[in-house]
Amino acid sequence: MQDDLPQRSALNDLMRECFRLNRSLLDVSQRLTEGTPLTGAQWGVLTAIAPGHGNQEPGTVAETARRMGLARQSVQRVTDVLAANGLVEYLPNPGDKRAKFVAVTPEGRTWLTELEQRQLAWVSDLVGQHSGAEIDTALRLIKDVRARISRQIAEDRLDELSA
Repeated sequence: MQDDLPQRSALNDLMRECFRLNRSLLDVSQRLTEGTPLTGAQWGVLTAIAPGHGNQEPGTVAETARRMGLARQSVQRVTDVLAANGLVEYLPNPGDKRAKFVAVTPEGRTWLTELEQRQLAWVSDLVGQHSGAEIDTALRLIKDVRARISRQIAEDRLDELSA
């Protein structure tokens, strides 16, 4: 158990830094959406709904929530606001009358394109500091840790760890 102390300490540091990174990314999304009809949260949901962002066909709110790793209810609230503002629309779902498909409207695509351009300009300023290999390594590590945590949650293994 003591043999892996440096790795455990480093992983704890990484997780704490991920929390801080998440806070910074939320702040940046709010800044990038200034002057648009979207909040950072709405932009995130609109991106997840749009084809080419993890999905190819219109999906339901529940499918979007699963892709985002969020609660369906929170995604539903945001999607309802997007629909009220004409940025997404609900479409009939022949397989389920209650769970409608959600699609981005032309106006929603316009704002999504604008925000993607803002994001690309911002990311371009950051990317020069790190090589593609460094970024790929960090991405693989974070995806692996996230997948392991998801498995622990799915297997209800966290309860036995906290007992």
